[in-house]
Amino acid sequence: MKKCKNCQKEIDSKAKKCPFCQTDLRNWFLKHPILTVILVLIVISIVSAGGKKTTTLQTGNQSNQVTSEPSPIPMKITARELVDDFDNNQVAAETKWKEKLVEFSAEITNITDSGLSFSRIPTTKDFSMAQISCRIEDKQQLLPLKNGQTVTVRGIVGTQTIGVIDVSSCVIVN
Repeated sequence: MKKCKNCQKEIDSKAKKCPFCQTDLRNWFLKHPILTVILVLIVISIVSAGGKKTTTLQTGNQSNQVTSEPSPIPMKITARELVDDFDNNQVAAETKWKEKLVEFSAEITNITDSGLSFSRIPTTKDFSMAQISCRIEDKQQLLPLKNGQTVTVRGIVGTQTIGVIDVSSCVIVN
């Protein structure tokens, strides 16, 4: 037996409603199931998003906001190494390089609003049609550049499609 919170009369301990004053005796969460579900979803989303940090990558005078864990150190490679790997075996190269942060230098052969292309990369093969395409999100970095100029870029390697090796989230390092 327990006492009703409202009328203070003795009632059954399992009662959900007081038989005398009709007061709902359930706790707040059981009285408001829809709000309870919404609160649970909000808490889950806050907890799951809580592990990410926002850091700023500095590139010359420019800065890009990147949401990630502590900034990884890029693998410094040559453009030739990347192209040779893809020329020798695309499947093996994608397994080795995909989603890796790399930094390399190469001569610009084309500047577009989506980024830079590098196609005059000396390779170990006599003839290679492979080229690297770097997607640059900060268009201001493209303004001072010229075709034929050698630049160092940092980005995340993707896949190769029709001879074009995709590198995304590129920033110009020098």
